[in-house]
Amino acid sequence: MMKRSILPFSQIIGQDRAIRLLKQAIGREKMPHAYLFVGLSGLGKTTTALAMAQALNCEAPQASEGCGRCKSCRQLLSGNHPDVAVVEPDGQTIGIDQIKEIEHSFAYKPLNGRYRITVVNPAEAMTGEASNAFLKTLEEPPAGNVLILNATEPSDLLPTIVSRCQKVVFRRIPTPAIERWLVDQKGVHPEKASILARMSEGSVGRALEMEESGYLEKRQEHLLSLSTLQRIPQEEALDWASRFVKKRGKDDRQEEIGTLLSLWKTWYRDLLLLKVKGPEELLINVDLSRELKIAAEAFMIESLSSSLLALDQAEKDLVRFRNQELILENAVLRLKQNSPSTRQTVSGRDHRSG
Repeated sequence: MMKRSILPFSQIIGQDRAIRLLKQAIGREKMPHAYLFVGLSGLGKTTTALAMAQALNCEAPQASEGCGRCKSCRQLLSGNHPDVAVVEPDGQTIGIDQIKEIEHSFAYKPLNGRYRITVVNPAEAMTGEASNAFLKTLEEPPAGNVLILNATEPSDLLPTIVSRCQKVVFRRIPTPAIERWLVDQKGVHPEKASILARMSEGSVGRALEMEESGYLEKRQEHLLSLSTLQRIPQEEALDWASRFVKKRGKDDRQEEIGTLLSLWKTWYRDLLLLKVKGPEELLINVDLSRELKIAAEAFMIESLSSSLLALDQAEKDLVRFRNQELILENAVLRLKQNSPSTRQTVSGRDHRSG
């Protein structure tokens, strides 16, 4: 297992209920053979899974938490624990060969600890063939093994896999908690922390990722592009989408397109909030409230809702399909169809009332 940031349960924020359930199971020493951790990416599912692995194999646990000092804890902290594995996509998917490696490891007892913990993240990345092979593993799990599947939506997994796991739900973390964490633990300026926390959609992992990747710096560029796309002809907009994809290296395309779609979503979400006269304190781009109020005047509620649905679909397609250029072009086309300038051109009148 590669070296990761390992936190004890007590340092994981916003998931008290999930952690309480897991600590109760650890205290009873009656571990289910398989868990399904459900929630958005970045809520702490993998971090919590590793905290549980630490507690289960700790030589001197305290209140169902790892001590951080024994041999087992030190091995986990260094990324060298032989009984802990995190299985992640090889490329875009988790294939059958990776599942066969899990099955092979189950032929042996845990080497150092009482339990072997295997985390599959994200479980929905398993191919159909891998899912069917994994189901056989779940049907006859050897003693001393705990499987943890991370998933955003259980509906993306085989129902027979879901039914064999104990589900633990991870909730969105309150914005103030993420904001405090960014300021106190990462030294982020309070104003910047406030914006990142609002943009994180309740995910502390996402907030940290945005801080480290210069997300706010990219925001200005991507929102300017969105403004331009709404004014130029459709063919030029589609050409822009094609160029955006082709300018990115193959390894960076999915992440860059994901960032673009995410930023556009925050803008449309804020426009819709203002259009329905929602509370302004819920704005994500709170520092751009003046610009948002001006822009919202030109849109209809139905158009904003349709645009948000289009961006949601594009994000899902980006994970599932390989033709990234087509995905972005389709999203841009839908946004163009819903833009005020397009509606006015087609209808010959100004739709400014919502």
